Amino acid sequence: MPGSDIFAGYVGDDGQPYFHVSNVFIRNNFNVAEAIGRMIKGSSTVNKMLVLLYPNGNMPGSDYHVGDDGEPYFHDFYAEAQEHPVYDGDSNQNYYDVLATENDTHTIVCFTRRIVLCDSNDKTVNNGTNRVIWAWHADDPTDERSLLYHGATNRGSRSLQILYPRTEQALPDDVQTLELLNVNYSVPGNRHTTYLCRGIKIPDLGGKKHLIRWEPVIQPGNEGAVHHFVLYTCGQEPADLDAHDGQEGICYSNMPDEWYHCTITLLAWAIGGTGFNLPQNAGISIGDTNDPKFLMLETHYDNPDMRDDIVDSSGLRLYLTSTLRTNEVGVLQVAVEVRQSQKIPPGSASHTTVAHCYSECLQQGMEDVSASALNVFAAFPHAHLAGRTVNIRHVRGANELQEIFKDEFYDFNYQETVPLEETRQVLPGDSILMECTYDTTDRSDVTYGGLATANEMCIAWLLYYPKMALTRCESWPMSDWYLTSLSATSTEYSADKQDFIATAPANLVNLTADEILSSGVTWTDELRAAFQRGETQAARFELCADNSNNIVHGDGTRPAPPVIEFPWVSADECSGSDAAAANIAANLLMLVMAYIIMKVM
Repeated sequence: MPGSDIFAGYVGDDGQPYFHVSNVFIRNNFNVAEAIGRMIKGSSTVNKMLVLLYPNGNMPGSDYHVGDDGEPYFHDFYAEAQEHPVYDGDSNQNYYDVLATENDTHTIVCFTRRIVLCDSNDKTVNNGTNRVIWAWHADDPTDERSLLYHGATNRGSRSLQILYPRTEQALPDDVQTLELLNVNYSVPGNRHTTYLCRGIKIPDLGGKKHLIRWEPVIQPGNEGAVHHFVLYTCGQEPADLDAHDGQEGICYSNMPDEWYHCTITLLAWAIGGTGFNLPQNAGISIGDTNDPKFLMLETHYDNPDMRDDIVDSSGLRLYLTSTLRTNEVGVLQVAVEVRQSQKIPPGSASHTTVAHCYSECLQQGMEDVSASALNVFAAFPHAHLAGRTVNIRHVRGANELQEIFKDEFYDFNYQETVPLEETRQVLPGDSILMECTYDTTDRSDVTYGGLATANEMCIAWLLYYPKMALTRCESWPMSDWYLTSLSATSTEYSADKQDFIATAPANLVNLTADEILSSGVTWTDELRAAFQRGETQAARFELCADNSNNIVHGDGTRPAPPVIEFPWVSADECSGSDAAAANIAANLLMLVMAYIIMKVM
């Protein structure tokens, strides 16, 4: 329970609900993140007491206890260690009960609180991922302020996007579904990670449709093995679509040559995510004359126990309508190259990889379709196990605007397409940066970019309208920077090795940065800092490509990115007018959330 707020409750023998709220505050533990809970479910035989821990979540509690009249009351605690929380008095009441009840199968607790609580022991409920840690005990507390230890098994956790409650949209009467599924695939038992690619010919849909929703279809029992799907279209489709329909192969190593053109992301889903609804004024075109006729479904299977008995038929379900919407949706990939060009030093508590989507690339893409602005309404950031924070930054000239999306507590096992609080406009001349911050303190070797779970990625898929032909806006540092950091005094590009090599000193001649790293280096703080500076100061390779994999802008190289002279500074919501405005907005949102919770219940 490090870095947590704790909400505790129990249902007494009289059937009345009892509650406590505690605030655990332990620094330097990143494995838990702030959160707020909505419901706790427990066995009817052991749900006498419930404890919610809100890791790093800014949640001062309320002051209540339960009286004989059955009214629920709350207590406020805090703690600075993994031990019984300390009662924190009666000064802060910031939780408001919505519902507390018990039946034969569940104990349900619903409550609201403000998002920002300006107290040194409290934490803010962040945009992005929040982790809820919960626990329960079979017995009632000995008194209203005691919390019995839950033991090693009576506990659990879940990541949640607290500030993005999902509400189901009413589907149009003419909706039809299209399922894109794997078919009885035997996941290899001799590897931890498998990327399966499957070719899918789009059937005749009877004319143009709009894709308005997608959701995962996970075979029961395989929830832990299916990590993510990415659905790609192809810059150049296979000539014989029927021959490729239903074929499968290991992605990027043992698949038909024609599929290497299938690099344009249509949509993505990852473990922990749910279905996603497009805004009611927008849809993705499918079935029209110029729309894709062929798709490649990439499935990432995670098999850390190397089981040989996993057979899977999971995939995606698409919802289509003939009632066309006003705006055509596009997907823009902002990323670093998924190869060894991404290099993360070992032993780094915080190393940030940066993908620059240069303004010239974006502007050309917008000019090609006469777009005066891009309206970004959702984002799907993606990293792997070392990922801790993802941040999609927005720059206009020398000024940084508020980030498009930021997740300070990224969870590899909880990823999904997230609707933005407000649609963000990207104008001609703007640039976008995708930043991924990693923690490699538990690793002794360099972490490279790559497909395996132990490798890393730094990708953002942005959903926007109107649709451009531009689909990929990527860049990554040239490796001569790393060579110089590794003591090379001169370098040149080698066509044979397709990489930069050292030309001096003598002991490094003809070696690439990767070859030097593989021979073993002593990692110092100075060397880690040099690798970090390369993310913002090195010249870069660039990919600015359209949906046919044609280059939209540039010759593939870029100078070092421009310096952001005026970084974005968030308003202080705990002072003056900002605090008053934040309280009003938070109270309104909490009322809406309470209404949604009660409707769901």
